Amino acid sequence: MRGIPLRSMVVLTSMAALVAVACGNNNGNTSSSNKGTIKIGVELPESGGEATNGLPTLNGVKYAVQQQGSIDGFKLEVANKDDAPSGAHDPAVGAANIRDLVADSSVLGVIGPFNSSVAKAEIPVANQANLVMISPANTNDCLTVDVPKCSLPGGYHPQDLRPTGTNNYFRVAARDNNQGAAMADYLYDTVGVKTVGVVDDNEIYGVGIADSFAAEFCKKGGTVAGGCSGNPPSGVENSDTGTASSFTALIDKFKAEGATAIYFGGTDPPNKGCVIRNQMKDTMDPATNAFAGGDGIVEGGCLDNSKAQSVNMYGTVAAADADQIAGAQATISGIKSTYGTGNTAYGAYTIPAYAATKALIAAIGKAITDNSGNMPSRKQVLTALSNLSGVDTPLGTVKFDKNGDPVQQIISIYKTEAGCPSTALDCSTDKSFAWIFVKQVQFSS
Repeated sequence: MRGIPLRSMVVLTSMAALVAVACGNNNGNTSSSNKGTIKIGVELPESGGEATNGLPTLNGVKYAVQQQGSIDGFKLEVANKDDAPSGAHDPAVGAANIRDLVADSSVLGVIGPFNSSVAKAEIPVANQANLVMISPANTNDCLTVDVPKCSLPGGYHPQDLRPTGTNNYFRVAARDNNQGAAMADYLYDTVGVKTVGVVDDNEIYGVGIADSFAAEFCKKGGTVAGGCSGNPPSGVENSDTGTASSFTALIDKFKAEGATAIYFGGTDPPNKGCVIRNQMKDTMDPATNAFAGGDGIVEGGCLDNSKAQSVNMYGTVAAADADQIAGAQATISGIKSTYGTGNTAYGAYTIPAYAATKALIAAIGKAITDNSGNMPSRKQVLTALSNLSGVDTPLGTVKFDKNGDPVQQIISIYKTEAGCPSTALDCSTDKSFAWIFVKQVQFSS
């Protein structure tokens, strides 16, 4: 995405030292002077059904800023914007939010957005202002790399989003080609699915991840209902799932073509992938017919929508699971004790947002030092971030390649289980089902 997928961190006193080493300067809370305020912008979907995506991600940013407090005498604050005031993420609203953040000269960088379609609209606006953006959740390949599918109808190229010719966009999430491939391998090799129906929500993220999944599934020898010919495979169904209410005809079509599972490329909420899962009960028994997707479904809202059919479900998150990283528990516990563990408190991208914020703070600190302790320009922050050798975070060492992608391309795989154990990434509101970590897969950048 996004997504869904993403955990860990060392204790605060250690973290300040680690960031200082990574930046080559001491940018902690040691200065008692007050040179002014530096704002870290946030641009996420935070209302309606989107709150389960945006608010837990926002909490990761707020916690990192709260821990840091100040940098070399400059007070840190969060400037927060919501791109889903009507309850669904809106690229036009996102672009307007970035214009507002650009107009505030104290904003030196932005964490966000959450959705790839919103990023496509926002990057050109921020790029012309040299404003750094670090997304904790965007996964669409064409935001950073010019691959063949970027030339397909409706596609776009990363260079077209950067009118200055300089890259201002970074992310800590892995790309969709890896996320889709990881689930295709797992569904085919481990779950044992050989024929699958594939549908996307007709948005940038959903189309990208569904196409990547289908291509890898066909490559492995599996069958996509409707056909594996072409690139992307011809059997992928494009559907405006967000406006639909009944998916019976689609489910019946997949079953008639031999599918024993459905893969959904998209977000839930708001685009109802897990409503599809719930409606499978009338034709494709969820106990024997799997349902899978990307990080757009790995959250509690999906389980609320799939209800009692939240069994035999699988999903990916485009980041490491911080619960599996040694030394992560102090930060995870700190965030949960501050904000809670509900669907709008902690989620897959809380820790990736925390890590992205730590990287931005490190870059701001380096830029202040390079500017003789004075307020740096946005361009100086961008230069500092582009040249950072690495920042220690809950996700490990965050380091970006020349395109702004994380060097570590880690995909975490989750499955659903009954109950809500303490090890769960997220649970349904009634605590009857949970997303549980299974394994992680690492790809090269």
